[in-house]
Amino acid sequence: MKKHIPLNPAEIIELKKQFLHSLNLGTGRAMLLMKAYPQLDFSKELIAASVRNLANDAQSEGSRADYLYSMIRRAKNRDLIEKSILQKLKNKKSEIFDLSQMCDLALHFYQDGNLHAREVFLERFDKSFHDDYEFCGEEQILKMDGLQGLFKLADKIGRLPEEDWFSYEYRWYIDDFQKANPELDVFAEFENAAKENTYIQNYFKLISSTTPFKRIRRKIPSAYTVNDVEELINRPSKRVRFNRDRTRRMKQQEIIAVARNFLDEKDKLRKFRYLRFFYATRFPFDYAPLLKIASGKKNHQTMAVNNAVLALSHFSGADIRALALKKIQEERIPCEYLHLLVSNYQAGDAEMLVEIIGRAKNFDEVHLLVQGIIAIFKANPVADSKAPLEAMYYNMNCGIHRRDLVELLNDNQVLSDEILEELPYDSNDDVRKLSRKIKRQRSAVVMNQDKTV
Repeated sequence: MKKHIPLNPAEIIELKKQFLHSLNLGTGRAMLLMKAYPQLDFSKELIAASVRNLANDAQSEGSRADYLYSMIRRAKNRDLIEKSILQKLKNKKSEIFDLSQMCDLALHFYQDGNLHAREVFLERFDKSFHDDYEFCGEEQILKMDGLQGLFKLADKIGRLPEEDWFSYEYRWYIDDFQKANPELDVFAEFENAAKENTYIQNYFKLISSTTPFKRIRRKIPSAYTVNDVEELINRPSKRVRFNRDRTRRMKQQEIIAVARNFLDEKDKLRKFRYLRFFYATRFPFDYAPLLKIASGKKNHQTMAVNNAVLALSHFSGADIRALALKKIQEERIPCEYLHLLVSNYQAGDAEMLVEIIGRAKNFDEVHLLVQGIIAIFKANPVADSKAPLEAMYYNMNCGIHRRDLVELLNDNQVLSDEILEELPYDSNDDVRKLSRKIKRQRSAVVMNQDKTV
């Protein structure tokens, strides 16, 4: 990235806008901008991204603290940034994912020599046990203070009314702490501390009554039987999901039996649930019954149209494509109907998909489109996938799906050097791992080419 020195006010505003947009997405462009323009002050933008977890699904993606701290530590006004974040942590009462990210940052600050960060963190940790403050810091206190942190956690929880203890049962954190510190006998130390402190003893009894977390070895899934499918259809849950590995192992005659049950079914709700099965495996007869349902009005209670569209994604046909184009024209965010193009994509559709992505007014609307875009280009590895996939990359704040987008760009041989340069600084660990894999692959190709010369 080229330096522009000196910068005029309009250039500075534009660069800060780009920087904040990258922070919202979680992409590595923000770091590249910091490196290219060390004279710029990005404090305001870094503080805003630090005190609020900007991920599309913070529960799944987790904290962005590592990503943010890599930039904070090289920021022009680092002390001001750290002070502002710690002040916000000290006073913030709720929003667990924001709190967790700030606790992670406080841990980073402390481990890098900021002793005040520990004081603020402990003050906020103590507030967790006040009625009007949300609980936070249970994981970070173990990393910050080791065994003593564990005893602090136990003492605080052990002081609560007994009926509240199970709401604070964090056995998995203690098991993880033991794995990270194999030289310690954590439970023996815990038991000794419990002898000297009644409150720690209370919590030790709770932890001792729970079993350690064990990873279950994944078994090869067995094929569904027709009865298995019927049991799932009969479940009271509104949404039914079928495992593709299990449907793939089914015999064709059993899939046909399920299809006949679907055609014979009179109850509308049950009938629409069968459609999820035919997303996991192809409907074995003519798709006309599926198209009829997909052409109807959407009902979010039964999910009939959505399920029928997914089932139709296995089929190609002029009438299916016609329905897709009609709905794409009628609906501003036609996220369900994109799946009709999975088996009906044609050259030139990429331009239409870019236009659809451009209709989105916020990150949530962009995210609604991502599954359809990914499904289309997994089934159609074409060069003109570049523009739609890049439009998603530059406008979506979901790190989990960003990994899929980057993989598709690379597999379709349209991953730009610009995006590749950003990937090592991405907020998502899987994206960073993928970037290393791609660079190894490219290096191997170059080496092989050199050998043949």
